[in-house]
Amino acid sequence: GGIYQIGMTMSKFKIAVNTTELENFRAGFFNMHIKEIGFYNDNDDTTTPGMAVASDEVVPDTLSKKEAESKRPMLLKMLLPVAKLLFSEKANRRRSAMKIMREKRNMSRVQAILFGIKIRQSSMGLFGSVAKTVGILSVDIARAVVKNVLKIVFLYPLRLIGGIIRTMKKMLGMKVKPSLRE
Repeated sequence: GGIYQIGMTMSKFKIAVNTTELENFRAGFFNMHIKEIGFYNDNDDTTTPGMAVASDEVVPDTLSKKEAESKRPMLLKMLLPVAKLLFSEKANRRRSAMKIMREKRNMSRVQAILFGIKIRQSSMGLFGSVAKTVGILSVDIARAVVKNVLKIVFLYPLRLIGGIIRTMKKMLGMKVKPSLRE
């Protein structure tokens, strides 16, 4: 538990029922001195020292996570699980760690995997460590298979169609922009 990080967003807009732009707003860098950070209290109207008090203005409520998820378009609801499978932060960190182990520590892929098992063994035991590694490898293999299938089904045909269109334009004497891969 506990708070590890606080983020803040500054905006030139005044958030209320009718969102308006702040008067005398000047874009650019600025210094800000924070005197106090407090919290809103949802339980009752009384405040304790150090708590921020909401102004009398009506501020629109933000959507809960459940409400925001229910308002997503159907296409997004279907694509998000696939995107989560393909673009995982944990997988990116594992890939970076594997690259470091292979390039800087001159380990083979098998040596790096065995190193991971050995490191996890102290916290979860040998069986747990091997099971975790097998789970990671199976998810990574599934991710690689899905990515390659998507490349074959979508990317390569689109590249082929783009190449055909560019070739036809060149044959017709039209100006052709170079592809992004060139």
